[in-house]
Amino acid sequence: MKKIIVSVLTAFVLLFSSCKKDMDLTVMQEAVLPGITVSAATVVLNETTAEDTVQAISWTAADYGFSAAVSYSVQLAKAGSSFATPKEVTLGNTRVIKYTGAELNQIALLQGIPVGSAGQIEVRVLSTLSDSIRQYSSVVSFTVTPYLVIINYPSLWVPGEYQGWNPATAEKISSKAGNGVYEGYVNFPSGAVFKYTSEPDWNHIIYGWASSTEAGPDISGLFNTTGGNLYVPSTGYYLLKGNTNDNSWSGTKINSWSMIGDFNSWAGDAAMTYDASTKQWTGTLTAAANGVFKFRANNDWPINFGDTGTDLSLEYNGANIPVTAGTHNVILDISIPGNYTYKIQ
Repeated sequence: MKKIIVSVLTAFVLLFSSCKKDMDLTVMQEAVLPGITVSAATVVLNETTAEDTVQAISWTAADYGFSAAVSYSVQLAKAGSSFATPKEVTLGNTRVIKYTGAELNQIALLQGIPVGSAGQIEVRVLSTLSDSIRQYSSVVSFTVTPYLVIINYPSLWVPGEYQGWNPATAEKISSKAGNGVYEGYVNFPSGAVFKYTSEPDWNHIIYGWASSTEAGPDISGLFNTTGGNLYVPSTGYYLLKGNTNDNSWSGTKINSWSMIGDFNSWAGDAAMTYDASTKQWTGTLTAAANGVFKFRANNDWPINFGDTGTDLSLEYNGANIPVTAGTHNVILDISIPGNYTYKIQ
């Protein structure tokens, strides 16, 4: 009987020892996380480098103490944001990612770095073994200065008395869809008469007055290629439109631009001021908590801007614009037709 008991105990000990050795092979040691390298500490972006590789981010392999397939994601975010809304790319087992000037410019703008201003972008890498084993690397940063992407859409020029009848330096209205329907914002400080030209000179098609109907400060009518000067009823800031499909045109007077949103309970617009030298509207927005807002003209909704895509580019009737708690200087720039933008500082 004793021999049988000893034999059973011996077998149990051997079995336990064997299992222990197997378990030792799979015990995860403290992970050695990736070390990140950026190819450029400072990147100043412009249109000439849009297609060039301007930043390469690479990192060393994560080491969890045993052989395993590790997947990586890289995150980029504005410094100080605690990676609340990062730009994230999942790369599998690849350990390098390269950005062109255009790609990095878009990331910088979406992260809220103002055009023409140097800002810090932070980078970290997430290494993943499974849903329950995920660890972030330490953070590195680099400086980036984004630029405004201007698209030159098909246009009509607006030479007039307000600027010396010089088409080469005149304001434009543009057709973003390229369908013969044009619009843009023009300030007439004096001399509210003008024409439309198909090129920035007097040598091509010239559109002049054929008819008009005034409705208070606004006007609409028809143009042709033999008419006299177009006009608006009074000096001031106007939304001008032109349609070469049916030869119609209009002018809507913009007495004000303002901001309205959560910060003022969607009532009592926060006024903005026009600066004729910069052609921008500026105003102050004070928010007690994170929220959203929109821009609107004449303290009403027929003409309003939002930001669909959260890319600092404005669209008519677009999505509400996020804003963080605090006091912000806000700039509305609709001086370049088809390229309507804003900044929150």
